[in-house]
Amino acid sequence: MAITDNIRMTIKVCQLYYEDNLSQKEISAQLGISRPQISRLLTYAKSNNIVSIKINNPYIDETRLERQLVEKYHLKDALVLNTNGANESGRLDEFGRLAANCLDAYIFDNNRVGVMSGQTISSVVWSIKHFDRRGLEFIPLVGGIGSASVNFHANVIAQRFAECSGGSCYMLNAPVIVQSEEARNILMNEPEIAAVLKKGNECDVVIVGIGQIDMDSTTAQAGALNNENVESLKAAGAVASVCTSYVDCNGRLIETELDKRSIGQTLDQIKKCKTIALAIGNRKVESIKAALLGGHIDVFITDLETARSIIDETHY
Repeated sequence: MAITDNIRMTIKVCQLYYEDNLSQKEISAQLGISRPQISRLLTYAKSNNIVSIKINNPYIDETRLERQLVEKYHLKDALVLNTNGANESGRLDEFGRLAANCLDAYIFDNNRVGVMSGQTISSVVWSIKHFDRRGLEFIPLVGGIGSASVNFHANVIAQRFAECSGGSCYMLNAPVIVQSEEARNILMNEPEIAAVLKKGNECDVVIVGIGQIDMDSTTAQAGALNNENVESLKAAGAVASVCTSYVDCNGRLIETELDKRSIGQTLDQIKKCKTIALAIGNRKVESIKAALLGGHIDVFITDLETARSIIDETHY
């Protein structure tokens, strides 16, 4: 008779394991049966409803949406945070606070971490009190986005991450968009700038935002993009920006005139890195969908309201 045919023994093992908290080794010594047999009994009990395990999950909506995002967009992971119905002005601050407590789960000791500019990433990094990782290097992925909103710049974000973790950082001393291809080539051949760009290609992890194509985007608000640039991007079919790349509604990379005048990493250049995207907001839903559809993101972190919109849960 197979040991799994002994229902009384199966129940006894389950009681000792789940109710009395004995280890398989302790049960083996007490009952005189082998650990492999105990393992088979525990597996059999779960498969045949002798034991049912209930997880009391207070994040049931978030977990459900995370699974849907992973399945729909073939992500490695997704994290959905509940900003508790905060108003539009407080929503980003609350998201930053919550994400700051979770971000280190995706980054390991001695990682080289690339960071993009942006308001969302800034809200996270300025909410971090201490980043519990050692030996980190932080590299800006793009040049400066303008003279305004300095806290949103990749250089400042890299510096802040380094301060929180006790790590080191580098500065990319160039604007993200220059006036001509010739100016771009000159700057990219400067040894200091070239060295930082090379480090950006070799990151273990990159933290990026997803920008919409309009004058309300952080890049436009900071002064790096003007109305003519935005209209040109729209005409080319761009609906989202990540680093210095632009994608259409299907997530395909598109070529634009700005490509020849931009300084920083493209999506192609960081595709070997683990890419973590942070993005929330009703105005960004179509841009986020496009970036996710293109397979450019490994880990996506957002809030409950944005996740529902992305999954098209219109009944909420």
